[in-house]
Amino acid sequence: MAVRSKRKNTGYILFALFCVLLSIFLITNVVKNYQHVKQQEATYAALQKQAKSLKKERDSLEKEVKNLDDDDYVVKYARDHYIFTKGSEKAVVLPDENE
Repeated sequence: MAVRSKRKNTGYILFALFCVLLSIFLITNVVKNYQHVKQQEATYAALQKQAKSLKKERDSLEKEVKNLDDDDYVVKYARDHYIFTKGSEKAVVLPDENE
């Protein structure tokens, strides 16, 4: 009877050990999945922010393309940025105050 009792106790101990190991495995799996979800949420938020800024940039570029179709705008832009002159005008470039 003592041998039978030891076998019975060993079976319970093995079953309890199996349950503990299974619980540890499941808990670590849940924690890893939670961390992965949080990381994906952060990535998603960053991508949404990037998409918003890219949409603003696209809108700005579309507006500029539309403006570049206008001849008056192109002439004004060239005069402002590239010292483009009309007919007998002369352009004088003054040094920046920062230099």
